[in-house]
Amino acid sequence: MHPSLRFCLVLLLATAAVLAGCSAPTTDATPTTTAPTTASPPTQAGRLTLLTEEYPPLNYEEDGEVFGIAVDLLDETLTRFGTGQSIEEVRFLPWPEAYNRTLIETDTVLFATERLPEREALFKWGGPIYPERAVLYGLRERNITVASASDLQHYRIAAVRHDAALQKLLDLGVPASGVRTTDDQADLVAWLYDGEVDLIAYGEVPGRWLALRAAENPHRMTPVFTLAEYQTYFAFNRNTSEETVARFQTALDRLSVDRGIDNLTVRDRIIRQYIPPVALARTAFLTEEYPPLNTAANGTVEGIAPDLLRAAAGRVNLTLREDQVRLTTWTEAYRTALEQNETMVFSTARTPDREDLFQWAGPIARLQYVVLAERDREISPDDLARHRIATVLDDTSATFLRDAGVPDAAIVYETRPDALVDAVRDGRADAIAYPLITARTLLAKAGIDPNRFEVVRTLGEHDLYYAFNRNVSPIVVRAINMSIAELKDGKDEYGVAPYERILYRHVGVECSSGASNLTGAMAVVNLTAERVASDAAGTFREIDEGRPPFRDPADPEVYAFVYDTNLTMVAHPNPQIVGMDLADRVDVTGKPFRNEIRETAKTKGSGWVDYVYVNIDESRLSEKTTYCRLVTGSDRREYIVCAGTFRDCGT
Repeated sequence: MHPSLRFCLVLLLATAAVLAGCSAPTTDATPTTTAPTTASPPTQAGRLTLLTEEYPPLNYEEDGEVFGIAVDLLDETLTRFGTGQSIEEVRFLPWPEAYNRTLIETDTVLFATERLPEREALFKWGGPIYPERAVLYGLRERNITVASASDLQHYRIAAVRHDAALQKLLDLGVPASGVRTTDDQADLVAWLYDGEVDLIAYGEVPGRWLALRAAENPHRMTPVFTLAEYQTYFAFNRNTSEETVARFQTALDRLSVDRGIDNLTVRDRIIRQYIPPVALARTAFLTEEYPPLNTAANGTVEGIAPDLLRAAAGRVNLTLREDQVRLTTWTEAYRTALEQNETMVFSTARTPDREDLFQWAGPIARLQYVVLAERDREISPDDLARHRIATVLDDTSATFLRDAGVPDAAIVYETRPDALVDAVRDGRADAIAYPLITARTLLAKAGIDPNRFEVVRTLGEHDLYYAFNRNVSPIVVRAINMSIAELKDGKDEYGVAPYERILYRHVGVECSSGASNLTGAMAVVNLTAERVASDAAGTFREIDEGRPPFRDPADPEVYAFVYDTNLTMVAHPNPQIVGMDLADRVDVTGKPFRNEIRETAKTKGSGWVDYVYVNIDESRLSEKTTYCRLVTGSDRREYIVCAGTFRDCGT
């Protein structure tokens, strides 16, 4: 059973194999220590009333269907239970209502329920379902550290009434008066992001789910303290017959024994659908020698793609084993990922003919595909069909050649990238069709000066991706996608994203394939400066919304942003960096370019500043130039208005 893609985004945010805690009523409205004195009559012939709450990834509802670890385990258990029931009978209720109904209604089962000592005699139990974790979340940029429970008194904390996380806070000695509570869990994220509280107490994965539901970036939140870890169960009304509970438990236990054709138990297969680290730990990642994307070095596979993959796996709390990332031929890697479960091939061009063959994560980087030949051959770019051109079998370069009118008879197919150099060296081919940076690297590794070769023709560009087998859980693929996005967007204390460091280490700085827009950048800055002078506050609000005229409608990558003279960002289309102190932050080369922007604006009034920045649209590091101008706002404060553009290969 696969959840919808929308909720797949949620579960991919899991950063641990042990997941978040579920609700635990602790007030008069939801008694936990006193059993009811009366009970309703039993339901028909051992049939169960199935109750739960909205609490992903254990139980959740999406587009009229029910999903989750507990739901899928229940589905398989009911199949073996023999009453003819299905998960279509599951009812989602507020936790207090579901809890109280289970206390008083015979043959009612509630899931997923924390098995607390004070509840032991109130229910009969079936399980376990899955371990969970309740945490305290803070905002990443605040760098809050909680070393022990005694530190909690220094912070404003919020929690949901009747939630297990709230009870854990109280157990740790936090006074009830020191916790802001709500009946609506959505308030937690709103209060945290608005600065009304310092920390929120909730389940680890459901907390990120709340952030997504609120249209917030879940990666701004980071766990700073673990409140509790525990197991969850199916809780039966205590008047349910022993025979019914025993049959249910027997059916549930079968899920840890019954195996499919993949030799996985039913339980393991369900867990792997929802928990990325579990699935990724069994996945084989296949690639070819394709420097600087992937290459054998120091007894392992290194390069942009393996480094990014390992970092993305680390974001879901998994360290990949060395034997999981393997070099082979491209043809073998590609066909294996097509045909075998638990496999992925990289670095793969995402072409229309491949789109439905795989699930995709990325992009990793963008490569330029060219025909490369020795300069003295003087091959015409319009006369490729008359020459023998070597490329790798099944590589995108071959598709580009055929699209350029080169007949198949003129293409020399090799199975290994290093064989392309051999083909040219021994005269079997006149030229190489391959990504430019990869071809030059292969020539250098073979002891041939790459400068002896020239680009005869540029065939095109492609973004390269991780291509997962179609049977890999969509949640796992989305987890990697979310992790890659965080590695590209999230900056360290120096102002550099991990992705930038990976690119710089293996490739360096490249020009942009798009056209520079110096005129547009100047126009946006000059218009914005005039508006700030007449209405600073109103202009800042419009800049934050990222709409014209403060974003060039013809070139959306050219947009206004504004610093104060302390280099605090006061307006930017990315709300995550508004309010951040960016003084002394550097680019990936170590240049404190924002300090230079301030110096240029204050000493010259206006000017251009060059630096290196990640070009997300092209998945490469590119030179960027920003025009800046000092202006006095309507509030009589000085501001630095800026807009930038990437430098193209012609500039």
